[in-house]
Amino acid sequence: MEDTIGLKIYDPFKGQTFRITYKGQDYQVRLLKRDVTKEQEEVEILLDGVIQNIVKKNGKWYFDRIDEDQDFAHDIWRAISLRYRL
Repeated sequence: MEDTIGLKIYDPFKGQTFRITYKGQDYQVRLLKRDVTKEQEEVEILLDGVIQNIVKKNGKWYFDRIDEDQDFAHDIWRAISLRYRL
């Protein structure tokens, strides 16, 4: 797992926050980059206090370094794309 972020390092007002319910459990996802485009291949997010990267490979979204449920990464991207109308 990645390191957690302390409040001194991370500005809590920076980034767009999303709330996602996946398999009956609520998650808070914060987008750490301002300009998101449809052509983007990698997105950095803060998932429940831990920095994660989701990466697009062959048209599907995956977590970069962990073996989480890959449908979860796709649902996170879907929430982002719906918010930004991508």
